[in-house]
Amino acid sequence: MNTAVCLYFCLFLLSGLRDSVKAFSNVLHFDPGVMYEYEYSTSTAVAPISVDLEVSSVNTLEAVIQIHSLWRNAQNQEEQLLHMKILDLKLTNSSDTNKDLTVEKTPDGFDHIKEAFIVHLLSGKIQGILDISKDSTAWLNFKKGLASMFQIQTSSGIIVEDDATGQCQVSYHTIKDEIIKLKDYENCKKSVTSGMISEQILGVNLAGNSKTVFTMEDGHIKSATSQEILSVVLDEQSTVGVQISSRQFLQILSKKSSANEEAHGEQQEVLTSFKKSHVNHTLHAIPVRQSAHNGHSINDLLNYLKATGMNMSLSATTNVFLQLSQSLHNMELNEIKNILKKSDSMLVPILIEAAAAASTPAALDAVVSYLDLTDPKTAPLLEQFLYACAFSSNPSPHLISVISNIVSHTKAQSQTHQIALIIFGTVIRKMCSANMCNMKEVEDAKRLILNGLSASKDETEIKSHLLALKSALLPETVPILLQYIDRSKSLSNIVLSTLENLPSQYINKEVKQHVRDIFTQRKKSFSAPVRVAAAQLLLRNDPLLTDVEEVILRIAKEKPEISKFLTAKIMNILQSTDTSIRNLTLNVLKDSKLNNYFHLARVGSSSSYTGQIAETKDTITTYDFDFVFSESGALKQSNSHFSTQSKRGSLHSLQVSLELGGFDSLFGKEFTEEEEEELMAGMSAMFLGVQIKPIVFFQGYGDLMSKYFSAAEGPMNILSGNILIIRMRQSLILQSGLQTHVYFHGGLSVDVSADLEFSLFGQESKSSVKNKFSIVITSRAEVDALFMSTIAETLSEMNSSFSFITTVNFSDTPMIYCLQLIREPLLYRERASTQVTTRNRRKTLQDRRRTWIIPGEETALHKDNSRMCRKLLNFSTE
Repeated sequence: MNTAVCLYFCLFLLSGLRDSVKAFSNVLHFDPGVMYEYEYSTSTAVAPISVDLEVSSVNTLEAVIQIHSLWRNAQNQEEQLLHMKILDLKLTNSSDTNKDLTVEKTPDGFDHIKEAFIVHLLSGKIQGILDISKDSTAWLNFKKGLASMFQIQTSSGIIVEDDATGQCQVSYHTIKDEIIKLKDYENCKKSVTSGMISEQILGVNLAGNSKTVFTMEDGHIKSATSQEILSVVLDEQSTVGVQISSRQFLQILSKKSSANEEAHGEQQEVLTSFKKSHVNHTLHAIPVRQSAHNGHSINDLLNYLKATGMNMSLSATTNVFLQLSQSLHNMELNEIKNILKKSDSMLVPILIEAAAAASTPAALDAVVSYLDLTDPKTAPLLEQFLYACAFSSNPSPHLISVISNIVSHTKAQSQTHQIALIIFGTVIRKMCSANMCNMKEVEDAKRLILNGLSASKDETEIKSHLLALKSALLPETVPILLQYIDRSKSLSNIVLSTLENLPSQYINKEVKQHVRDIFTQRKKSFSAPVRVAAAQLLLRNDPLLTDVEEVILRIAKEKPEISKFLTAKIMNILQSTDTSIRNLTLNVLKDSKLNNYFHLARVGSSSSYTGQIAETKDTITTYDFDFVFSESGALKQSNSHFSTQSKRGSLHSLQVSLELGGFDSLFGKEFTEEEEEELMAGMSAMFLGVQIKPIVFFQGYGDLMSKYFSAAEGPMNILSGNILIIRMRQSLILQSGLQTHVYFHGGLSVDVSADLEFSLFGQESKSSVKNKFSIVITSRAEVDALFMSTIAETLSEMNSSFSFITTVNFSDTPMIYCLQLIREPLLYRERASTQVTTRNRRKTLQDRRRTWIIPGEETALHKDNSRMCRKLLNFSTE
């Protein structure tokens, strides 16, 4: 008897406990016959990311919401249909300096917004929303954001949840009557963005998170506050960009009896009366098509250019270029053709660059139809167009077809044909990087280059096709490259530099064996620059212990200059961050026969240096210098690499290779038979990963004398023009369901020139590369708050120039050389503004500007260079 009573009592308690757990698990229960009234508001602010330019504007939507339970599942009390209605709505706008600038009631014609909508709730998660079919997308999104505020879980833990922004992983933390909900947008399976268009050299980083704090009372939400922050900034400069912050607030106003009763029966029966006028929607917000951002008309821009005679600062030119590219991006073929035909000849170059930056089929075809590909007079404009296409970050099958047509029509013009081939390879590489390598147009382009290479007999033609393969960087062409690896000095250098730029996994046993044969000269002899390039390729690509041993063993056996260079490379490895090659080298150097003063203390001028130029919060800029001298002391080759590391990876900003030959005889030096070669000087450069056509300063003694005694022609232009470095358009869906459009648009104007000077009497040479540049980047965020929008804009401008000068004095042995990296004063401007638009009326709220100048400087490189510069420059001024 007692046992039975005890059992009955325990079951009773367990039943009550189960019911209480069940009631507690259903956080959101709306009692039948009760009307709940909530106050709801959502505010959104946009501002520039720079802390020194705090300019923001806030839009706030305020509403009163009525909710009652329409239906509850008899078998599962955690499933409900909620009837929601917006009773009142108003919008206000304020800024940092002006409060309540605009107050709007819901405009006429929007009465249907107050029509009720239905929310399907199951176990704290919203399954869908039923809304009237005539509701606009923007207002439907707003209702979805409002409904998302009633989505909640009581148990602490991590779950996957849908809301207006998409599907994301969220974490819940329960502390008594308070529930905290956290979300990091990096953990979203479905991005919070949509409609992203990105064409860029620079990178953009999107980061965001939100925190919602619920206060519970008797199983319903007493209040809730949600804070959301999104930032969109440049990877390379995190002070350039915009920040969007959003706040949602929900608070219960009243809870009172109502005549509305819950319906009974199946869910579908309850919804029958709504089917004709309501449509079932998921909780995800639907992106609203963004309106085009209209700037100055193309006629106004062209008139401005004509009025100034193109005599503008680089930054002004960059600004006009960006606006032209945006205008041409939205124009049809015939419109662009007419503009080109009617424009003054001095305006055509910048129009061609803007059309290439727009990169639409209409813009590309318009330029090609304007230029006569068979007329040598149009070669300069055609080459400018080709380089502009090479810097395009929006490769397409149509662009491949356009350049293929140019390659086919410029065979008679050797220089233009060479540039076209190089650019062809660059576009192929970009297509393959964008996972479009298997497209028919790309396959046809590969065959065109390879067939041209196999048919080429003249070394100049072979060199052009190999440079195209170097630009394309196709792993499948490695066996073909090996066929030319030991043909001649110039071809060997191209092949080795191509292999150096390929990932390590493609430097296989066959490649390494060819490279070993070059370094050890097992089959034939090679010049010093080719041999040291082979040694570097071996050491940089997962070398074997025997490879490292071979390089170190040969240090004592080689001639002084190669020995000195190899020693410098080994010392660089010992300071490298690559632990595998460093440890391998240390193991080899455990042999005292190799690691000793006699073996490693080499005397000579050849050297290799790696170091850091500058470091900021977002980037690290490094240099890599190699200098190879002949045994008689004349400079034979110098390679200078400048790279920038950012969050996105490494950007190969500039590479300059200077090649000299025959200078031993010019300065009365003795040379060995294998070192005898024609007097020449040439330069090759890569800018932002694009190979520039190699230039020749002179070829032969007669050519040198002709240029030496003729009037100075000044520096030789390597590259000049305007480059689109970023064009990004993106829509961000906020938790409130509102949408923010973000735009980035940036351009780079460059003027790169090179010069080579000789002093026969002073036995000195000086090469210089000067780069004038201007960077302009605009960022813009527009919050679409239904019938009001707020815009925050920033403009960043930077102007400067830097020179890289190499001075070599041959008057004594060993040679003395000095590297100088000189930057002129840097002018930096920033502007930030906010505007509000209501009913097509725009008003500027704030506009702040600042300008400053960063003094010029000469970068201190390695200690040996500083020592030689002091000696050489003092010697030169005496």
